[in-house]
Amino acid sequence: MIRSALAATKVTPLAPHGMVVAAHPLGAEVGAAILKRGGNAVDAAVATAIAMTVVEPFMSTIGGGGTMLAHLAKRGETVALDFNVQAPAACHESVYPLEEGLGVGLFTWRKVTGDANMYGHRSVAVPGSVAGLALAIERYGTMDWSDVLAPAIALARQGMEPDWYVALTMAVHAAEIAAYPETARTYLRHGHYIHRPPTLEPGDRMTFPALAGSLELLAKDGPQAFYRGPIADAIAAEMRAGGGFLSKADLAAYTVKTHAPLLGRYRNLELAFSPGATGGVTALETLNILSAFPSDQVGCDSTHGLHLRAEAVRYAFHDRLTYLGDPERVAAPWRALASTAYGEAVASCLRRRGPRSQKPGPDPWRFEAKTRRAVDPSTAAGPSGDCTTHIGAVDRQRNLVSLTHTAVSLFGSRVVVPGTGILLSNGMIWFDPEPGRPNSIAPGKRALVNMVPALAFRRGEPYLTLGAPGGRCTRRAAISGWTIGSAQRPWRR
Repeated sequence: MIRSALAATKVTPLAPHGMVVAAHPLGAEVGAAILKRGGNAVDAAVATAIAMTVVEPFMSTIGGGGTMLAHLAKRGETVALDFNVQAPAACHESVYPLEEGLGVGLFTWRKVTGDANMYGHRSVAVPGSVAGLALAIERYGTMDWSDVLAPAIALARQGMEPDWYVALTMAVHAAEIAAYPETARTYLRHGHYIHRPPTLEPGDRMTFPALAGSLELLAKDGPQAFYRGPIADAIAAEMRAGGGFLSKADLAAYTVKTHAPLLGRYRNLELAFSPGATGGVTALETLNILSAFPSDQVGCDSTHGLHLRAEAVRYAFHDRLTYLGDPERVAAPWRALASTAYGEAVASCLRRRGPRSQKPGPDPWRFEAKTRRAVDPSTAAGPSGDCTTHIGAVDRQRNLVSLTHTAVSLFGSRVVVPGTGILLSNGMIWFDPEPGRPNSIAPGKRALVNMVPALAFRRGEPYLTLGAPGGRCTRRAAISGWTIGSAQRPWRR
């Protein structure tokens, strides 16, 4: 008899001079190798992020978007890069015909005819990952862009054996992939079969030669190849052929936005989040609510504590969906939602009414004029499933990076651009398809995204880099990390 077993193990690695954390060991090894070569945390995080588009191609893609926080120890500065997707110029708030009932998938928006906002060419938004990752290296890295891309190019050319998770994900989605011929040719063996993971025999080798070619072009010509050059031409041609909204002009007009971070506290930790239309303000609102209760009342070791945490998330999520959208387009009570005063007011409602109350909380607009803005999202500018990837990095100089980028849904739009190997994300699913909402569609508008990369400091010293994949569950996972992390011992040299 031959018997196989799968054992789940967890280790706590320690490293004196730096570390990279990613969802796949090959991705983390790329980042660690960059640190060993003398690169800093930004170099390592970006190299890992690009490598992850090869080793877990259904989670993230250079045809997607993301956001990054970087603490630069020597400068004493923390910066946020917003390279999230945005709506093409041809999109408007009534661009999708609506049906009765709710859609399925990551979001329970009103149902769109044919799920056109979820899959296919019309679900594709303007991608920002290449622009954002390249800008991070240009401004904050120490290595050449081409050297940072080299490990991902090698992985795509030489290939890898899929682990059980990659093989299982491919198998579960094989029928959906097969509906798109170029996508099937890219991810399925001979365009029809999954690549087998190693068992008693070696597994099949997955290679991505077309993606390697695109990465080589980016290494040679920089991000302009993606936004104005031959890759842009290929993307635009595929969008025209499939009736998509994205144009070459949309690609050429894309810019990364640089912000100061959204700052806050949770008990003994100083926190930095990405501001604006991310999960940052919602996570901080949740933590401000929990801060109003003693720490022993909000732990995970009692039903009361779990219930309080759930209610804090519920209130914050209600505010998120009621008020928030692109801060350059939507007037929202940003300062109030991120303030301790508003968090205490919501906590007071929970104490008075009990955690089972379904009544609405306080009006955040009443707190807007009384609170101090951590970052002005309108002026700080510069140049639910498991469907995202997150990278954390720290180097010997104590630079910290928290980077999240995504294909949005598993396999994104399911559209791979012929000849490039590039999967395009389905970023339009992030918008509310109904007109007249804060997160409704508008030309050039950034979507309200779930990503919540964050950094923590204790007494001004770097302490934690934190983030998570998981769609709308991302914030809940991050909040659990903060509440646990605030009770731990600080990192010492």
